[in-house]
Amino acid sequence: MTSESGYYTNFNFYQNANADAASVKTGFLVRHYEYGVIIDDLLRHSGKGSVQHYLLLGRRGSGKSTLLRRLQVEVDTNQKLVSTYIAINLAEEQANIYRLFDLLEEILRELESRGVEVEWPDENDAQTYSQMLFSIIHQVLEKAGKKLILLLDNIDRIFEALGEDVSLLRAHLQNYSDIKIVGGSTRMTEYFWAYDQPFYEFFRVLELKPLDREEVKTLLLSWAEKLGLQQLKDFVKKRPGQLETIRILTDGLPRTLQFFVNILLTNGQETGYDYLRLVMDKVTPLYQERLNHLPPSQRKIVLQMAFAWEAVGAKELALATRMENRVISAQLSQLIEKGVAEKIETKTKNHLYRLSERFFNLWLIFTQGSPREKRKARYLSIFLENFYDKRALKKMAEMHLYKLYKNKVAPDKAVLLTKAFAQTRYISAALRDLLIDETLTLPNVDISLKNELPITIREIINAVCEMEEVGEWDKAIRLTQSIEQDNGTREWLLSGIYLGKGDRKNAEYSLLQSVRKKFPLAFIALGDLYMQDVEFERAEKYFRLAFNKKIEGAAHRLCFIYYVNNENKDEVAAIVKSDKWDWSDSQAAGVLPIFKVWIGQFETLEQDLFQLAREKNIDLDRTIFHLLVHHQVNLIYHLFCSEEFDPQLSDQLLPLFYASRMLLPNADVFSIRMPPEIIETIREILLSIYLGRDVYYPTSETETFHRQSVLAALQGGA
Repeated sequence: MTSESGYYTNFNFYQNANADAASVKTGFLVRHYEYGVIIDDLLRHSGKGSVQHYLLLGRRGSGKSTLLRRLQVEVDTNQKLVSTYIAINLAEEQANIYRLFDLLEEILRELESRGVEVEWPDENDAQTYSQMLFSIIHQVLEKAGKKLILLLDNIDRIFEALGEDVSLLRAHLQNYSDIKIVGGSTRMTEYFWAYDQPFYEFFRVLELKPLDREEVKTLLLSWAEKLGLQQLKDFVKKRPGQLETIRILTDGLPRTLQFFVNILLTNGQETGYDYLRLVMDKVTPLYQERLNHLPPSQRKIVLQMAFAWEAVGAKELALATRMENRVISAQLSQLIEKGVAEKIETKTKNHLYRLSERFFNLWLIFTQGSPREKRKARYLSIFLENFYDKRALKKMAEMHLYKLYKNKVAPDKAVLLTKAFAQTRYISAALRDLLIDETLTLPNVDISLKNELPITIREIINAVCEMEEVGEWDKAIRLTQSIEQDNGTREWLLSGIYLGKGDRKNAEYSLLQSVRKKFPLAFIALGDLYMQDVEFERAEKYFRLAFNKKIEGAAHRLCFIYYVNNENKDEVAAIVKSDKWDWSDSQAAGVLPIFKVWIGQFETLEQDLFQLAREKNIDLDRTIFHLLVHHQVNLIYHLFCSEEFDPQLSDQLLPLFYASRMLLPNADVFSIRMPPEIIETIREILLSIYLGRDVYYPTSETETFHRQSVLAALQGGA
């Protein structure tokens, strides 16, 4: 069943400390290894030989209480064990234990409740009284012919309460073999690791590590079966990626896992924001207790690690907390021992640190961090990215856009969600800008909230272009790096900045990164970069990839590679005739007449050329040059001298006009009329045309003679 808030209220069966024995057995789904170690020890020794005590070390919610309860049930029901042992599992919270005799009294009361007669001593001295209680316990156990399995949850707190009495406890445990302790603790206190403490290396530590993928799967499928939750069963079987994400966020803690599963069972909530807020409310008591249990210095370090989100070094934490490095190092060691933080080894001595449980990290940001909506929106983005897959997140963003169109979102939530989606990696730059634009048009949103929205990618690109014009390269790079989308837009824009400042190496690296993220324009830009460097094989590779992905601008570039190398004419002919040609691209229009001449398609050549001139195509000069390479001299001269374009076109492209005229008969006569200041430019154009002709056509004696005559005429004109 669900509550009015939509939360699944009947989903709380993992905590089975008070369940009957049969339920405990069937509900015990994880921690089998630790259970097996202890039970095998009990069965193997059967009360004989030395006694091995155990410490179950794990964070709250890791399953310590459930494991202790399962051990109790096994001792109480297993015929081989029940004849040898008595299991006493004291309540998890033992607030009444202040001295050792308090613990011993609890043990004796538990024995009395099982029908054992106890003669209580009359003694005022605490230590003497404790000794007498120990003697009674030993006598009772000896009379019953059994050993005591003492199951103590939060054993670290009990030891802290006992104070100096722990030495007496250790003495009896060493001198008598009739008591075995299995304790649970959230932390490895000095009682267990300090060499000068009574229980130094006294307990075998079994660490309850995060559940692995298969354990989480087993646990959830069992919950689904027990409560008849087909939705949960389908989720586990069909969405392994998201299941692994939940495991990572919860760090494999069963109790925290429950809260996340509730999101799946109450998916009637409108947005991930609603889910997250609900889960935050539910986990607050658990996490607040965890935070309050830390000393102030460690709380401060934990909060700074949370706000950083990514792994940080000790020096960064020292600066953020204003603590000395040695203090930070000592506190981090203790936080690692408590399971709150984890160390990430690096290749240097400067290791990195972060909080172990990622959802605890999120909770700290939402509840302990700055109240500014910007920070909350960023970490709402992190939650959305981690919990939902790319497709689901895109659908949520599109649904949010639809509600913005219909004005069906509360103003404050509209801005928060738009910022969260805008900052996620998994939506396109176009969708990001639509969300921002539409939110800005909402009538009831306060201007201060609108001012918190990030600027659009469109505005970023425009600003970067302005910065490039004045050489503000570093400023342009910083602005570009603020783009959150991880779809390659950022790297593509960075490549242009690096090229502008002459840094080809970083430009190429950025484009390669953008290509790996499958950003369409990056394929074209990388091919263009290699074309400029005359690396035709590399250029062809990326133009081919872009062409196969039907990216606009790829077709004519791929054809141009083949044209330059005078190969694959048949493929170029097929592309030119197909719907894969970039018919709307002005650059493609500029090279189309060139390719048609090269492959022998002359039918519409003249009208194509004249249309380029009418449209004032930016690449008309390149088209004319290559047509001259392919001996279309009369056509080009006709274009220049046509009534429609003369004299504007010849004035605009004067060197090309003269070069085309020099390729016609009577070049020596015409050369006399040329302005002397451009003769050298015309010579260079003609030489380039001749070199091009050598690529595509065999050089005849007539052609050679003509070239010599033209160049001689130019020499005479000069």
